[in-house]
This record gives sequence, structure tokens and C-alpha cells, in this order.
Amino acid sequence: MTDDSLDSVFAFAEKAFIRMQAGEVLTRCLEVSSVNPMHKLVESLVLAGPESLDVFREILAETTLRKSQVQEDIDQVLNGLKTNLDSYGIRFHGVSKPATVAHMKPSRFLGVLRAQGILEEETQATCMQLWRDARDLVSSLNLHYNLLRDVETYLNDWMWDVLYQSARQGNEYFT
Repeated sequence: MTDDSLDSVFAFAEKAFIRMQAGEVLTRCLEVSSVNPMHKLVESLVLAGPESLDVFREILAETTLRKSQVQEDIDQVLNGLKTNLDSYGIRFHGVSKPATVAHMKPSRFLGVLRAQGILEEETQATCMQLWRDARDLVSSLNLHYNLLRDVETYLNDWMWDVLYQSARQGNEYFT
């Protein structure tokens, strides 16, 4: 194996390790519903200076990937709700918007069902349960999405700060 190929293997392994660590910190953030676990990691990166920029980029990439996955999960829940409601002949135009599903009151949804001729109590109860389940999932996923968005913003801010400070100091990282 040549030195160049060995270097690229090590670089790949290092990136994978950073992503794994970032994933653990992000999971902890989601578990405690706070960006505080990320604050501790970022503090150490800021202290390390411009040498930490590659680590910042990897953490940011992992955060962005996870945020995209949460958005896909939200879309799947909404599409599943739409499919289930379609099977009962219900056309619910707000089903594609997470905020509509998450914030609609049960009485309003029941009104939608009745307006579309769903009068049988058993069918109404089934549709209400489908909607409640989707609402609960979307609400939880929205919290995760917003937290990941906040982490992403926080990482970007600090990464740019490290870049700016390094540039001002004429750091060799930029020469």
C-alpha cells in the first residue's frame, strides 16, 4: 500500500470516527431536548482553534444529514396519514403540512370528517386515532427537527467565528 492510499484510509477512518462521535452527541441532545451536550463539544473545538475546522465540518455534515432524515420521517408520517385517510374516502388538504396536523384540535378534525360524510362512529373513531397517532409523531419529530436546526445554526456560528479569528490572526491555516 502506498503512503497516499494509507493516508486516505486514515482520513476516511478519522472522518467516520468523528461522525460517530457527533452522532452520539446529537443523540444525547435529542434525548435531553437540549443543545447543551453539543455546547461542551463545541467549546473544546473552539479552544483547539483552526485545527478543529475539519471536525466542525464533519459534525455539521452529520447534523445536516440527521435533520434531513427527520424531515423525511415527517414526510413519511404525513404521506401515511394521507394514504390511510384516502382509503376512507377522506380528502384532507392540510395533511401535507406538519403544522396543520400538529395543531388542529380534535373537534376541528371531527368536523372535517362529518363534512365529508363520515358519520359512522366506528369509522370516525378509527380516523381520529389515525390522526392522533400522526399528530403525536409529527409533534415529536418537529421538536427533533427544530433542535437539529438549532444545533446546525450553533455549529455554523462557531465555525465562522473560528475562521474569522484565525484569519484576523494571520493563522498559517490560511497561508
